[in-house]
Amino acid sequence: MTVQDPAPAYGNDVAITGIALRVPGADDVNAFWQLTAEGTSTFRSVSRAESERFGYTSAQIDDEDFVSVVSALDDIDAFDHDAFGISARDAALMDPQHRVFLECARSALDDAGFGDVTGLKVGVFGSASSSTYLTGPVRAAGLWDESDLNFSAMLANDKDFLCTRTSYALGLTGPSVVVQSACSSSLLAVHLARQALLHGECDAAIVGGVSISIPHLGGYLKRSGSIFSPTGSCRPFDRTADGTVKAHGAAAVVLVRSEDANLQHVYANVAGTAANNDGADKVGFPAPGVSGQAAVIRSAMASAGITADQVRYIESHGTGTLLGDPIEIRALRLAREGSTKSCYLGSAKANVGHLDAAAGVMGLVRAALVLEKGVIPPLAGFSESNPLLDVGEEVVLPTEPVDAPWLTHAGVSSFGMGGSNVHAILRRRADARGRQVSPQGRRLVRTRHWVGHPRHTRTPEVSKAAGRTTESARSVSLPSLEELLATVREVLQLPELAAEDRLVDAGADSLALIDITAALAERHGTALDVAELERIGTVEKLFQTHVIDRTSGKVGPVDEPTRRHIARQPRSAFDNVVHITPPRERTFFLVHPAGGTTTCYAGVATHIGEDVGVTGLTFPADFLGQRITMRELAASYLATITGIQPSGPYLIGGYSFGGNLAAELALQLEEAGETVELLVMIDSHPPHAYTSGACDEQAYVAAFPALLSTLVPGIRFAEDVRARADARGILEAVEHPAWPETVRNEFARFFEIWRENHGVLKRWTPDRLIDCPVLIIEASEPEPEEVLDCLSISPSTVNEWSRYLSQAPQIIGVDGDHYSIFRDLTSLRRIGEILGQAATQRELVR
Repeated sequence: MTVQDPAPAYGNDVAITGIALRVPGADDVNAFWQLTAEGTSTFRSVSRAESERFGYTSAQIDDEDFVSVVSALDDIDAFDHDAFGISARDAALMDPQHRVFLECARSALDDAGFGDVTGLKVGVFGSASSSTYLTGPVRAAGLWDESDLNFSAMLANDKDFLCTRTSYALGLTGPSVVVQSACSSSLLAVHLARQALLHGECDAAIVGGVSISIPHLGGYLKRSGSIFSPTGSCRPFDRTADGTVKAHGAAAVVLVRSEDANLQHVYANVAGTAANNDGADKVGFPAPGVSGQAAVIRSAMASAGITADQVRYIESHGTGTLLGDPIEIRALRLAREGSTKSCYLGSAKANVGHLDAAAGVMGLVRAALVLEKGVIPPLAGFSESNPLLDVGEEVVLPTEPVDAPWLTHAGVSSFGMGGSNVHAILRRRADARGRQVSPQGRRLVRTRHWVGHPRHTRTPEVSKAAGRTTESARSVSLPSLEELLATVREVLQLPELAAEDRLVDAGADSLALIDITAALAERHGTALDVAELERIGTVEKLFQTHVIDRTSGKVGPVDEPTRRHIARQPRSAFDNVVHITPPRERTFFLVHPAGGTTTCYAGVATHIGEDVGVTGLTFPADFLGQRITMRELAASYLATITGIQPSGPYLIGGYSFGGNLAAELALQLEEAGETVELLVMIDSHPPHAYTSGACDEQAYVAAFPALLSTLVPGIRFAEDVRARADARGILEAVEHPAWPETVRNEFARFFEIWRENHGVLKRWTPDRLIDCPVLIIEASEPEPEEVLDCLSISPSTVNEWSRYLSQAPQIIGVDGDHYSIFRDLTSLRRIGEILGQAATQRELVR
């Protein structure tokens, strides 16, 4: 049959008018196209600590079949529950797959210009991988037990409720269907959504897929017979191809009937789709089948009313497996038999890995972008064809971008293990109009949420952080204890938090404390900073010490004796001391790092042992801007320490800047005739590393984005961030997370304290040798070079501290870099154990 190239209007076409995605290396269409066009792959190696963090045992990591490679998303615990009208508790129970799918669905609608769906029947067709969140983090938090089914947890995690949850949250009334056919699930969802549109069952359809598997964020075990690569690579059709890599991510598209898309931007039209099954015509159940694949491609072309000569690009299934690749090529050549035109191949899996239930829709997105851009990208990782492939001259595997203005049609293949084959034909929209996005479209904010319980240890994938707060502060009446507690419970997502529970014990890190101070300011008009909240420690004490409402001037609801007692507290004992543990006979005094707070030591204290206490020293607010010296700062802290413990022997230390200040404290204690039993410096640069070069205000501003990137994983800036003139400008350039003004204010304050303390370091060198025993804990990986270069910090090692000591230090390494050692649970545990052993005079285990 000869078919003429059809006219622009097609009765069976549906249009792709919106796209949203979150995949490794890309949170939006433009970023994904860039890594695609450049032929970039997102596979990366993970450390042993990271693998352990996601649940792998030492035995599994040491297994010769363990592959420490991932292609993963950042910030999977980030979710703006308020934007969807979901409670903090329900959001915390939700599988990250449900959260990310919902975000992508809303963003795809926004991209399509559907700010308002009133009066429209919008369907949802989606796919997800099996939930590992329910059986992992939710169970670990004590919220799931197979013998006592938790209905809320089931609704928040089971595949069955993926699409109906989305329909409910977004108010969508069309068909809401979960589609599962293994790897071809989401392209099969496209096929079913197209049919629903053409039969009038809906006016628009959101179609997508998601796959996030918690343990595999830390690597994977390659077993015989599996499709996963033993080398941690995915090179479809290449002679070195040995399998694929599990990827984590999601994608969604919005489809409408072609005739209804006249006022919308159209990426491409879906001109034809087909689905079938191999049946028994293959060597085994999990094996692919040539006949079935060839038949489904032919059927899709017939559905679109075109011939093989019109399809010059195929977005292949392309897993890079020894069995799958040759069969796919044979099936493609069989389906295109008689064609006289060459056909280029591509594969999204070569860029980001295998997205399982989301692989099909990801291939659809990539093919649509190829048509829209008129460029065929290189096949990432490809250098030489697998000799087992019968490619022939008509199949082209591109190694460079190919300008293809002549490209009018593309095919998309997705083949599910078990035999469910799907193929789609896309047609370039020749008369596409300019983009018109509804002004009612909403931007979503992803804020961190932690599932858990105040008595449970926090795990990185089940977090306890904060809900979204409003953008503008408001003056309100003085809150009651119950109101303060309700706010903090919501922010930490800990409904059982008691007023007397210590926030850091409940899992609040420094970022969570920032969230709390922001929420308290927005809702109750408080004027706390993080250091003050950290020192206060509990909601009960916060209520007791919040005597004056800073916005109204009214006296708070505490009795008069309590108020007078608070007013009499000596400033040195009230302003910069944080009792991280209750006072004990042997207590470490640990000085803050350059940022000024001591929250980082909370995780260490958990593992230090019951016989050893930890007292933190924060940066006094009065010293900001005073250009104080290291010796003056140490003298002030010394008065605080001796007010708590009048005589030695002393255990003192600190992290980074805190270690340097602790060294000056040791000198002053020795000068006063006191005994320093042990000085501990945790990954502190030796003094000459700072004094080797000067830096001005602009140097600190230039270093600030890199510093924020280490402190806030997943942070994103506007493209012009490097052109911003000051710290406030840098913070205004933060596009993700979408911080309210109060959070930006707190980070601006952090910048001022960090810059102040760094200046202190630049002006300090010990004036004599330190005589006390010294223990140095060293991170195994260096600090980011960008920060060091901007601040003129010369390369050095902790061994160089020897020139300032009268006796050789003991040095013990901890896995991680300068920042991750205080984020990773394994590293925190190790640091705590080292300090506990040192304080009890036990032999240190290296």
